[in-house]
Amino acid sequence: MNDPTHLPFDPPATGFVSLVGAGPGHPDFLTLRGLRRIEAADVILPDALLDSRFAALYPSAALVIPAGKRCGRPSTPQERIHDLMIRHARRGARVVRLKNGDPLLFGRGHEEAQALAAAGVPFEIVPGVSALQAGAAAAGISLTHRGLTDEVRILEGHHLLERPRDWNDLAAPGPTLALFMATRALPAIARRLLADGAPADLPVVLVEDAGGPLETVTHSVLAFAAAGLLQPRTEGPGIVYLGPAAALRIVAHAYPEPAPKDSSLSRPERLPRAAGGRRPDR
Repeated sequence: MNDPTHLPFDPPATGFVSLVGAGPGHPDFLTLRGLRRIEAADVILPDALLDSRFAALYPSAALVIPAGKRCGRPSTPQERIHDLMIRHARRGARVVRLKNGDPLLFGRGHEEAQALAAAGVPFEIVPGVSALQAGAAAAGISLTHRGLTDEVRILEGHHLLERPRDWNDLAAPGPTLALFMATRALPAIARRLLADGAPADLPVVLVEDAGGPLETVTHSVLAFAAAGLLQPRTEGPGIVYLGPAAALRIVAHAYPEPAPKDSSLSRPERLPRAAGGRRPDR
């Protein structure tokens, strides 16, 4: 059986690695630079959280090697991901490590960049839209608001209770707390915040699968979260927002995606410029 981690050729040129942020879910959130890197890729190492619709963007000749991580599920060891990037780049391949969200926000992008730098492999980091912004947009809440809060704190919820923290400072009103990977630990976190002085009616918003096909938004308050009444409704990744600004909910209109433009339609006639650079009146 052929090893899918090996390229079928050994080009002499030095390869290159692009650490690409894919955005929070739907391929529409991908940046133009990220799309161009995917279209030119010889090898793609996609994250496990990516929407299946991303596969339609991969070049037909590209070697695609799943290299993702999911909590509590079989995952690719981080050292193996480093090895795949380095080996394929050294064989001359243009490698895209396609990561959910932004590579440098709970994405281990810096670890991967360090490994590439230590191996002498040239690389770049292509930023992506984070679930931080996409979740807030989905919920219709503001991360900051003039006159109310000018601070956002980004925290990992999974281990928040295990590490030394100034809980009195976290419980103080004002900043927006954005908790990644906190859906399971939320009741315990909420109880700790209440014990350190946070108000029981502090707004709490849970966004699951932000930007993805199973996106859900649940608005609540800290007391309900502490009682275990704010539970995830999907198995997708979740982000939790707490703070006064989370109460400022706005409802945006959702429009269907527009139909593709008919390329056969002619553009409006361009009138010749008159003397002095002005176009004549019609």
